Amino acid sequence: MAAILKLQMGEGYREVPPRVCGQRLAWEDNGRLQMAETDFIAPQTLGEIGGVDCPLAVDAQRGRAWAYCCQFRLGVRDFSEIREFDLAKGTSRRLVRLGLHQWALWLLAHWGATDQLLVLVATDSREGAVHIRHHLALIELRTGNLRLIALPRDAFVPLTWCPQRRWLIFHGAEGTHLVTVAGQRLLTLLPKQSETPGGRGASIHPHQPLALLGGDGVWLWNLETGALRRLRDRGQFPVWTPDGQGCWFSESSSDLWHLNIDTGAELRLLRVAGNVHTEINYARPLVVSSDGRRLALPLTRMLKLDPDVAAKIPAMPRLHRLCVVDLAAREAWMTLGYARNLAWV
Repeated sequence: MAAILKLQMGEGYREVPPRVCGQRLAWEDNGRLQMAETDFIAPQTLGEIGGVDCPLAVDAQRGRAWAYCCQFRLGVRDFSEIREFDLAKGTSRRLVRLGLHQWALWLLAHWGATDQLLVLVATDSREGAVHIRHHLALIELRTGNLRLIALPRDAFVPLTWCPQRRWLIFHGAEGTHLVTVAGQRLLTLLPKQSETPGGRGASIHPHQPLALLGGDGVWLWNLETGALRRLRDRGQFPVWTPDGQGCWFSESSSDLWHLNIDTGAELRLLRVAGNVHTEINYARPLVVSSDGRRLALPLTRMLKLDPDVAAKIPAMPRLHRLCVVDLAAREAWMTLGYARNLAWV
């Protein structure tokens, strides 16, 4: 069965063939770290990094990237480590070896002001039973030294990191938490049945003590007063625009929107055409280029099959694409593949 993934563009936007724009992308694809120009011709494989869901950290000025690497194939010697990749040479080295009872999860970021990596480290701390503890780890890039910082109870799913204010936002079973890089809880947003965000992404304002929260809508959280306001009924993974006047977000794994915070004006930049079976499980946060001109995100289309064919297939098949949006040129293009973790390099 031949199937395609085609975009339906918003007003003023058009779909174009892939092109070089002077910036490269790195992404994780099926346990491998890939890198390519934005025309995606001859992508370079930098190495295997494993199947654990952990973002990529990048220092674009020095041409370095860091990834959590672990083994995920049976019968092969196990390992758990943070590796540093030289993007110009295509080489890598082990920066830090973690214990085999430790994993890096959901947070890996380069803190440029201190030349450190921030990592969420999960540790199975009890023999004979599963007892997972989470710590924030600071890794000195010059020495490789690692320091573990205790986190408040329930702060175990990181949503965003703001290096300017040294704040992190975590989601947990007991609410959403604003935490300093030293592990101090500053604010907690308690769950109130369906009246609070669902923990699908967050973004801290570039200039003001405000945060956007995603899940069950797009929400505005005042980080001084604790006030919460719902901006939209549907939405996830919001990201502030560089000027702090609006945000980008998605409703599912197959669309991209822009919202003006002050006026409430909305624009759907794109969506996958003919995708009647939308879902959120494959949606991921978009990444913004350093100049704020381009966005990159994965898109997914769920395929509807003939009933006779569907009965023989255990799961509904999906088409995955990596999409780049040029906001200045109002153009978008795609390539094959699912990029679970993305970074501009």
